[in-house]
Order: sequence, then C-alpha cells, then structure tokens
Amino acid sequence: MVNFTGKKTGIYLTSCIRGGNTDRRPGWLIQFEYDPEVIELLKTQVHYSDRGWNERTKTWWVSEDCEDILEALFDNWYTLAKRQGALF
Repeated sequence: MVNFTGKKTGIYLTSCIRGGNTDRRPGWLIQFEYDPEVIELLKTQVHYSDRGWNERTKTWWVSEDCEDILEALFDNWYTLAKRQGALF
C-alpha cells in the first residue's frame, strides 16, 4: 500500500493544517477516515517521537521532519499541505 516510488496508495487525508504538538514542535495536524491498516502504516513509518494522537480532536500530529513520509503515504498530502500557503 505504501511505497516511495511516487505511485498512488489510494489513501487520502480529510484534513491537513500546519500546527504544533503539545511541546510546540512544528508539524502537521492531519485527519483521515478511520482505517486500522492506515493507522498501522503511519505508526510503522513515523517514529513515535515524531507523531501523536489527540483523542479529543481525533487528529494526528506529525513532525514537519516527516513530510516525505506523509507525501508517500497520502495521495493528496501535497495538494492539501503545500498549496494551502498560497490560499492564505
């Protein structure tokens, strides 16, 4: 499902905004439809110190250092993350 060759994975984000974690580390706040396989992929690809789950908001925080992983994992990450700056 996940590859780093630029091929589509079929996994899409429903939300992606810049934001920090509770320690104010910069990164991305992402959401996607619940899928245990996608969650497991995220956990295996992103080190635990570079990700976090917010139960209240149902949002994952992922460090900005992991942008290449997010781009490989989510087909629409680039569009949501990199093009949003042009909108604001």
